[in-house]
Amino acid sequence: MQHTLPLLGRIDAPSVVPPSLLKHIRCYRAAVRLCWALRRAKGLRVSDLGRDHGFTRQHVSDYLNDDDLPTRRSLPAEQIHLFEDVCGNTAITQWLAGRHRFTLLEELQAERALA
Repeated sequence: MQHTLPLLGRIDAPSVVPPSLLKHIRCYRAAVRLCWALRRAKGLRVSDLGRDHGFTRQHVSDYLNDDDLPTRRSLPAEQIHLFEDVCGNTAITQWLAGRHRFTLLEELQAERALA
């Protein structure tokens, strides 16, 4: 009997999130919460992010809070890669790219056009 894994496994980098999990995400903060919810290390806590990875606990609490009040902080763009590395998935980056309907094929074609 084979078991399906929730994320496409990559060991050397964050895993890609299946598009079906992203299609209901409507805002950036929800993408950040999804990234956190899908973290590889389920025992990882908000306090661990501060202690081990340089995030401020209060800031991370704002990033992950469900209420989305205007007074809540959002994960800064320059910290997306670190947050995704810690969580072990690329939910935020995929959501941002999907918002503009970029595809991997389009990125490869654009790269080839420069060569």
